[in-house]
Amino acid sequence: MKEFLSGIGLTNSEIEVYLALISMGTSPAGKLAGHVKLYRKNTYDALARLMEKGLVTSVIEGKIRYFQAKNPDNLSNYMDEMAEKISEQKSSLGPVIAQLKRQYNNASPEIEAEIYRGNDGIKTILNECLECDEVRFIGATGDVETRLQYFWPKYNEKRMEKKVLWKLLLVHEARNKKITESKYYEYRMLPKELSGPNVIYIFGDAVANVLWLEKPLAFVVRHKHLADSYRRYFHYLWRVVEKTDI
Repeated sequence: MKEFLSGIGLTNSEIEVYLALISMGTSPAGKLAGHVKLYRKNTYDALARLMEKGLVTSVIEGKIRYFQAKNPDNLSNYMDEMAEKISEQKSSLGPVIAQLKRQYNNASPEIEAEIYRGNDGIKTILNECLECDEVRFIGATGDVETRLQYFWPKYNEKRMEKKVLWKLLLVHEARNKKITESKYYEYRMLPKELSGPNVIYIFGDAVANVLWLEKPLAFVVRHKHLADSYRRYFHYLWRVVEKTDI
């Protein structure tokens, strides 16, 4: 219960006060503070925020203010309001991101290197690829389809909706995988001698070397000249090899 309430944005003090009011019914702030073992000021602050969220109400009886939790159904209303506010904020996020990126690019080092571990790290790289018009792969194995089996279908749909072109130099073993039937997906086959567990992703100003180990590992280097160099390497191989089913 507390984990859920924390997940929707309530602080620890708000959670303690809210759950206490749910069980107590009504209570003056002083009694409530003693029950939840908070300072009176912290209790009043939590009550004020809960009232703003529409989860607590109050009434004055005989010059004493009593507080009461509203019907728990109001949690749904609160979440709807949160979702609407986030949607509004997201709609105005573009200019903010653009400004932050200008500051970030001015402060960023010429070469930036990162390490990503596990499936979540690979997902992060793939999501970044959605912001590019075209992504190139050298030594692609098609493992993303099976290793990220729950993530991949929706991701690939999103990629196709955004018309992000994937051009891949596939290893020999990937020739019959379902992934090759996707839209905005062009591939050619590398010779058997070049098969291996690592895949090079080239996207934007970044180059990622992904190792499909038991726990995937990726090394990402961000440098425009390096990425352009790998693109030339890719295009050379693309011209050399032929699309084939052997």
